[in-house]
Parts: sequence; C-alpha cells; structure tokens
Amino acid sequence: MDQGLAAFIAGVAGTVGALGGAFIGGVAAVRGARIGAEKAAEAARQQVQDQASIDHDHWLRQQRLEAYTMLLGAYDAYVPVANRVSRKVRELSLGEEVPTEDLEEMSTTAAAIQKERQRVKLVGPDAIHDKAVELEESVWTHQHALMQLAEALHNAYPLAGDLAEEEREARRDNARTHDSFVRAVGALLEDRGT
Repeated sequence: MDQGLAAFIAGVAGTVGALGGAFIGGVAAVRGARIGAEKAAEAARQQVQDQASIDHDHWLRQQRLEAYTMLLGAYDAYVPVANRVSRKVRELSLGEEVPTEDLEEMSTTAAAIQKERQRVKLVGPDAIHDKAVELEESVWTHQHALMQLAEALHNAYPLAGDLAEEEREARRDNARTHDSFVRAVGALLEDRGT
C-alpha cells in the first residue's frame, strides 16, 4: 500500500470516529439534558405538592381550633344558665309553677352546643367528634333531668328527691364530659405540635 492511501484511510477512519464520537456525545448530551429537565420538573412538582399539603394542614388545624373553641364557648354559655335554672328548680315548692322562660333559655343554649358539635364533625377527627357527641349528649341528659325534676315538683310527685339526685349527677357528668373533651383536644394539639 502506498503511504498516501494509508494516510487517506487513516484520515477517513479518524474523521468517521470523530464524527461518530461527536454524534454519540451529542445524543448523550441531549438525553442527559432531557433527563435533567425531567428531574428538575419532578422536583418542582413535588415541592409544589408538599407546600400545598403543608398549607392544607395549616388551614385544617386552624379550622379545627376554631370549631373546638366555638363548641367550648357554647358550653361556657350553657353552664351559668343551667346552674341558674337548676338552682331555681331545686328551690321550687311542691306545686309551684315551672320556670318555663328559664328552661327555654337553657334549651336555646343547649341547641347552640349541638350546632357547634356539628361543626366539629366537619373538621374532625372522629375521636374528637366522639368526645363532642358525649358532651352534647350529657348536656341534653342534664336538661331532660332538670325538666323532669321541675315537672315532678310542680305536680308534687313524691319521688322528686330521687329526680333531684339524678339532676345533680347529670350536672356532674357535664363537667366530666367537658373535661374529657378538653383533654382529647389538648392531646390532639400536642401530638400535632400545634
């Protein structure tokens, strides 16, 4: 072989190798850039999702705090009314008229507890709602016991004393269920670091 031909073949082989290497390098660079862009887009999407989740958790925590506070506020409005009505009923003489306006006021404040308990149901969680249900039920039980006692005294029912004890126990149960609700809310907030 002639040296010129060998040099030509070596030059062509070098050029083909250089072009092939450049082509493969270009393809690899494009593929790498595409993979890098996909990874960056995925990281941005994940960051947006994480921030949305954090924002939702914060919003839900605020809604829960407000619902729990409103329920406790409704209960706090009920207690002095219930205590006042309870005192008035216990002071009734046999055959004396039932203080209907006071009992109606107590029903109104109890209904506010029911309304706020329904709001707690919306924001949850179920364990807190269960405690709110217990609180509401104890309020209604107390109101019912107080109304029965007032009716028994009005009608001079001989076992009104037993009903008076039921009413006192129902009032104590109100305090226990209130305390249970407050402790459950406190534990939830402590677990969440709020």
